[in-house]
Amino acid sequence: MHYLKTKKRKSKRYLLIVGLLLFLCGSIYFIYNYKQNNDNKKIEDESINEFFKEEPVSNIEEKNNQNQSEVKINKTIDYMAILEIPIINLKKGLVDINSSSNNVNNNIYILKESTFPKENEDSHIILAAHSGNSSISYFKNIIKLNINDRINLYYQNNLYKYDVIKKYEIEKTGKLNIDLTNNSDLTLVSCISNTNKQIVILAELKQVYKY
Repeated sequence: MHYLKTKKRKSKRYLLIVGLLLFLCGSIYFIYNYKQNNDNKKIEDESINEFFKEEPVSNIEEKNNQNQSEVKINKTIDYMAILEIPIINLKKGLVDINSSSNNVNNNIYILKESTFPKENEDSHIILAAHSGNSSISYFKNIIKLNINDRINLYYQNNLYKYDVIKKYEIEKTGKLNIDLTNNSDLTLVSCISNTNKQIVILAELKQVYKY
């Protein structure tokens, strides 16, 4: 009997220690993840601010002549464009289409078939990103978009204003079969959680402004 009581006490202590270790590990992971997200948010905000800064030509030439091996004190991302969807509070930079970071595990992915605006030419921009609840789920709320909602794209000193004209679902087959217009347009694509479908938002270019 005494042996059984001792064994039970040891088992309880063991479970308590395991529970405390799991709680400690979980707390460390939560703190690390929280800090990482905050750091990423700061880098994102600084990178977007850098995108909108207008620099004198002399400053640009000076930067181009600097040694490429120099390490920047403030790490920022060199964005080629900024996507803004006010109604879902999304403002995210887009990296160059040929960048190794142009993928859904790091950024909003610009599909290779995309063509960006050029003078007197129609453009078709196709963007994809994760849904869900992770830190890279940039399109988690695009399902909330409706017809006539505004999507902005800042690119090469121009603000391109698009209005949503179509919202539909497609089967997730590994191949992207989407509708395009005969004008310049922008398409957003993301998976729908717990289904084998994807949501597609098609927006048509309505206005262009210098900024």
